Amino acid sequence: MLWLRSVVTILLLAVAALCGCSRQNTLTSDDIRSEVLAVTSFASQIEIFIDFVRQGRATKLFVQGHTKQLERELSRNAQQLDDSIPSLETQRDFQKCKDTVGLLRGELSLIPQLINNDAALQTEREHIEKIRERLTNERSPS
Repeated sequence: MLWLRSVVTILLLAVAALCGCSRQNTLTSDDIRSEVLAVTSFASQIEIFIDFVRQGRATKLFVQGHTKQLERELSRNAQQLDDSIPSLETQRDFQKCKDTVGLLRGELSLIPQLINNDAALQTEREHIEKIRERLTNERSPS
């Protein structure tokens, strides 16, 4: 799980470097592809996290802490998207990416409440998997 966190961190740093620090960046199709990859990675990490919780090896405190960490990372991603403008050809994928970040944030907040409910966690994992698949499968051709 540590390697996945490292990969996500590196990916986020790369996205941040591509997007720069100035407000209202215009995102190219390459930028959007990078954002979609980052959001897809977040969804995958949440799925792995749920699997870990379902195995019963995570304490409630760990689940709460890791959920907060993932929420902070998703919030930073959401802020970067809010501070950017899509180019005309990337508007559809840009909006899907923003919508997916919002959905993931909402789903993530449920995990600590479901820690002792394996069936609900499985349903939550399947829901996040569908969100991730929708983002990657419905991308506009570039």
